[in-house]
Amino acid sequence: MSVSPDITLPKLTRAKLLRGQGDALYAIGRYDDSLARFQEALTLNHDDYEVWTLQGFCLAALKQFEASVESFNQAIARRPNYGLAWHGKGHALAKLSHFEEAATHLARAVQLTPNDNKAWYNLGTAQNQLRRYQDAVVSFERSLQLNPHDHRARYNQGVALGGLQRYDEALQVLQQALDQKPGAHYIWNQRGTVLIQMGRYDEAIHSFDTSLSYQAHNPNAWYGKARAYAMAGAVEQTLKNLYRTFVLSPYVYRVMVQIDAHFDGVRDDPQFQRLVDAEP
Repeated sequence: MSVSPDITLPKLTRAKLLRGQGDALYAIGRYDDSLARFQEALTLNHDDYEVWTLQGFCLAALKQFEASVESFNQAIARRPNYGLAWHGKGHALAKLSHFEEAATHLARAVQLTPNDNKAWYNLGTAQNQLRRYQDAVVSFERSLQLNPHDHRARYNQGVALGGLQRYDEALQVLQQALDQKPGAHYIWNQRGTVLIQMGRYDEAIHSFDTSLSYQAHNPNAWYGKARAYAMAGAVEQTLKNLYRTFVLSPYVYRVMVQIDAHFDGVRDDPQFQRLVDAEP
């Protein structure tokens, strides 16, 4: 919807109309058009902290994270206790891999808006990145209390519990996530990783196979299978699955395997050395 050029509206009325258009365009994924509306609204009402916040989320959706942070800064400068702006800035900082700052801003967000389940979720993911797993478990629990159907929160809580070596609890939480989203290949991957740590290699391999049934071009699952076979002492199967990993991701996993203790039992095998040392 657009305003006819021969109709003159008061500045604040037009700003409100532009905000509404920006909201609608954002909802259907037309982020460039949405951004243009928010920018025009701000030329009419520069002090609207809510529009600065909406613009920040729009810029984040366009992956313009530095500009997004600045937009949230403008919102916070105008309304320091606006939790959504703190949430948005924390989210953008996490996308820039500034996890320490992200966690600080997201902690402020949940203090201001404790019923924002997405803020709790994003806080937990930042804490996972910082390996603050105990704090992350609590954050995901708060998120799940507000939205019990969020399988991603359960998955990430399972990651945190695994980081704490609370493997039985991690397995239980990951199973709950799979009950909600049985086709999520990344949850099956994490389940396999936990089972390796528990020494349950056959079950781990089955988990990775299930992951691959949902997404065959998934190097993490092939690598997980290689880890499980290496721990079980099955050199031939280790090599086959590592080969598939390298085909899909020729650089990242060649670096990982050099320092991965799961392969220490097969590291001296000449075939293993040839595979790992081969040029991509």
